[in-house]
Amino acid sequence: MLRSVRALAGSSVFVLAAACSAGGTASAPAPSPSTAPAPETRAEPTTADGIFTLAQAGRGAELFLSTCSECHDTADWTEPGFRGRWEDESVFQLWYYINDRMPYDDPWSLDRQQVTDVLTYILQLNDLPAGDVELGTDDDTIDDYWIRWSPAH
Repeated sequence: MLRSVRALAGSSVFVLAAACSAGGTASAPAPSPSTAPAPETRAEPTTADGIFTLAQAGRGAELFLSTCSECHDTADWTEPGFRGRWEDESVFQLWYYINDRMPYDDPWSLDRQQVTDVLTYILQLNDLPAGDVELGTDDDTIDDYWIRWSPAH
């Protein structure tokens, strides 16, 4: 049985090779560069795309004044070291950092909306534009964006 399967497979290869060579030497012309489909380019959404609303950043500012300002100055979130640390990172990474570590004396005490709101305040402090839709509080929505501190980046 194994020999007949091998013989059948071998003859199939021979028939396929013969069929390919029987068609002559002419081959189909290669597509010209002008007719080849262009590669699809899509910019990744970033913080420079207006991913929060002014109202949301306003709630974040209120939370900052009532909770965060005990340890932080607004300049902490706009200095070059902070910006350099988070440039090109996922928004979710910064969100999670705040959620996991702040406030310093009571980590994990802020709810998801509060963490998101204070994050949008940080974005606003860095002169990023507000948009028409609030940044969501679920992991997948937050993780859709990359941190860019300027539209030119």
